[in-house]
Amino acid sequence: MMSSRVITLLTAVFFALLTGTHTLAGEGLRMVSATGRAVINDQAALHEAKNIALEEALYLAALKGGAKIDGFSSVQADTSLDDHFVVRPSSEILDYRIVNEIKDDLHYEVTVEAAVGKIAELACHDRSVGHLTMFAPTMSMARSVPGWLSTMPSMMVADLYRQLENTTNLALYNKGALVLDTIKMKRDARYDYNALMNGEVAIHDGDFAFATNIALESFSDGSVFGQSQHLRAIITTSLYTGSQLTPLGEIRNEIKLKLGERSLSLLINKLSTTKRGMVKTALMSGIQNHAKAIASATLCLPLKAVIKLEDDKLHVDLGMRQGIQVNRLAMVSGVSSKWSLLRVIEAGEGYSILEPLSRQRKPVDLNGKIATFMEKN
Repeated sequence: MMSSRVITLLTAVFFALLTGTHTLAGEGLRMVSATGRAVINDQAALHEAKNIALEEALYLAALKGGAKIDGFSSVQADTSLDDHFVVRPSSEILDYRIVNEIKDDLHYEVTVEAAVGKIAELACHDRSVGHLTMFAPTMSMARSVPGWLSTMPSMMVADLYRQLENTTNLALYNKGALVLDTIKMKRDARYDYNALMNGEVAIHDGDFAFATNIALESFSDGSVFGQSQHLRAIITTSLYTGSQLTPLGEIRNEIKLKLGERSLSLLINKLSTTKRGMVKTALMSGIQNHAKAIASATLCLPLKAVIKLEDDKLHVDLGMRQGIQVNRLAMVSGVSSKWSLLRVIEAGEGYSILEPLSRQRKPVDLNGKIATFMEKN
């Protein structure tokens, strides 16, 4: 039985290597299928044959995710050269399920579908679509700031909206007339007079909301013989996500510009004054960088949702609105193993239904867990 298993396994190994599947190593998580086969010596050894076939199938699946070949040569006593090699998988099997079992009088065959690769924390998850709602900005300008800059905060806000509106994969909703009140928005809208009269503004799970503050200040430094006048623009955006408006933190940019000199010499004052156009250009450039930071923060965050068990099905409040489609994969950590993988079997506008890849995972054990959707299947 052992020699038959070794011959079958080596034949399958060479087939896996020759088909080129080993070139997929290191390219991330992927789904593969593999079939293992074992000889049935007698009915009493049926369970053992199944386990051997399953072990072989998982080994071949791991090889399809990548292989390492280690070898050496040795010289025998008769001076003949003997070659030895070991084939090892270079990828991990993260989860699997048995999709087919076939047995006859002589053999037991098991086919598995497995997720192979390595799960690494990405710097950016690159969402296919993001939904972002812009609420009323706040603006302030110190009295010491030159009057010709009085219109700049509103111009910067308008450009911020334009930059985000033109960002690929980002859907922007302008609610600039409404102040972002996280406490009121968490209340039941059925009992809110303003929501009933003016329409409810809802942030869906997986979506984002933000409010921006722009403050212009001035300061000076120097001595009694002359002082340098500076402008400081502080742009702060508070980000929130989901129906509960969970705070994500702040994005802050600070721009410092020299406006000119104040001295006893009028000529020095005039020559040292920065041109207004240059100041305005620098401020607009700063707001463009701020818009890029907002877009990056929202589109790079992974899609996560709490799994809810309803009618024996695993539901999440994310769906096609967030770019989720059938067969999209999600992972859950810490359920009887390091990782458990789930697959989307149904997707609607604002919901998805998942099923565990492995039938050994009980849905009740996944209830309340956090599912993180993966970008590539």
